[in-house]
Amino acid sequence: MFTLRQSAFSLARGARACSSIPITQVASVLKTNVRDEATGIKMDAHMKKVHEMMKPHPGYVRSTRYVCKSEWAYELSFIFEDLDSFKAWKECALRDEVHAAYLKGLEDAGIKEEDVYGGARVHDEWH
Repeated sequence: MFTLRQSAFSLARGARACSSIPITQVASVLKTNVRDEATGIKMDAHMKKVHEMMKPHPGYVRSTRYVCKSEWAYELSFIFEDLDSFKAWKECALRDEVHAAYLKGLEDAGIKEEDVYGGARVHDEWH
């Protein structure tokens, strides 16, 4: 079972002082299977609301969503500008409200929370 709360803890705890890969931006990543287009559309509607709810958090940058329409894999990334803003997410009051909306979205889409993989990633974009 995964929660948005756990991803903040996992990256902060796993950061290595001697790593050659700097932690610039941080992504909270969620992956699941939406079974079909109708379920994907339901998830999109709810996750767009989650994204809007997260905007007031200092350091929240954006979210991305990927869907594989042959396997119905559904992947989300919630991007934070740095490790500090990501760590602050686990302490902020808004997180509980956002997590409740996330759980409502899963329920509405018929997806069990234990069927969602979640983790934290160092995020970079190369242009």
